[in-house]
Amino acid sequence: MINISGAPPNGLAGGPPAPPYYDNYSGPANPACFLTLNDQSDWAGQTFTTTFRYNLEYVELWLKKGPGSDVGNVEVALFTVDGEGEPLLRLNWGYILNADISEDYSWVSCTWDYKITAPLLDAATKYAIVIHGDDIDVDNTLLWACGGDGSDYPNGDQLWSFNSGGTWSVDTTRDQLFRCYPTPYLDNYSGSQTPFIIFLMNGQNIWAGQTFTAMKSYRLARIDWWGKKNVGDFVGDITLALYGVDENGHPDIVGGAKASGTIPDADVPDDYAWIRCDFSACNLTVDTKYAIVIHGFSLNPGNVIFWCKDNWLTVDDYPGGNMETSTNSGGTWDADTDFDFLFRCYSV
Repeated sequence: MINISGAPPNGLAGGPPAPPYYDNYSGPANPACFLTLNDQSDWAGQTFTTTFRYNLEYVELWLKKGPGSDVGNVEVALFTVDGEGEPLLRLNWGYILNADISEDYSWVSCTWDYKITAPLLDAATKYAIVIHGDDIDVDNTLLWACGGDGSDYPNGDQLWSFNSGGTWSVDTTRDQLFRCYPTPYLDNYSGSQTPFIIFLMNGQNIWAGQTFTAMKSYRLARIDWWGKKNVGDFVGDITLALYGVDENGHPDIVGGAKASGTIPDADVPDDYAWIRCDFSACNLTVDTKYAIVIHGFSLNPGNVIFWCKDNWLTVDDYPGGNMETSTNSGGTWDADTDFDFLFRCYSV
């Protein structure tokens, strides 16, 4: 059964977070208050409300374990919440190893394991971080520190369950210590990099594109794409350009590129990787659709590049755009709404 102990907060735990971080409650340092998990059916959680829209790459929790404890693999999960502020749908999860948790309080990080894509959180939306462990018992305990003076993190609450999340208790006067860290990229579809399907560009007239919808207004200065060339191929300079879209949602080549960059042959690997393209920054407007277009004037059947699209079996397709292909240098486009190319957009 979870034990709840408390004392007034007396400073920040470990100092203020190192940027970049978004939603967080770094709260009080020791002794503060804490939840003690001492049974595998004990689940603890914290809700938070997003300040922005962002992809959540990992979380940090202010944890320690009991003296001599072996808590095994501690699951950290991200949930949506229902109207009562209780965990509803599990979006993603990862694990913290026993060896990563010390017997003194420290910030312990957890990166998501289930999907390569970091979950996209909507702005001004409540979510819950929940932890538990199958190896936790009275001899192997886990402590998660909290603040309990009633005036702490304003947009979330402490949660706990004695029956593996079957029912929940919510305490609006306490908050667990947590930090949310965004991915360094903004608009993206990182997909399931493995397995994936490849799109072959083997001619200068074969162009490939991916449309996306800007999650916020920002200055775009870099785009990465997941691809490669064949060993020994010379593909020359590869052009990556950003366009608007026409009335049918296709890349608007006629309207001209908003930005473009060049990737030299030497920077295109012969094994799959994120391939970087930098260019002069351009402004993107929130909720506006754009198109990334890739092609090469030296491509031919003996010198090819591959841009990966997600496997059709996956269910986490990118909702803000789709794959586009052209066989006549962008003169006409074919849209495939069942697939999405893998891409990442970076701000200045």
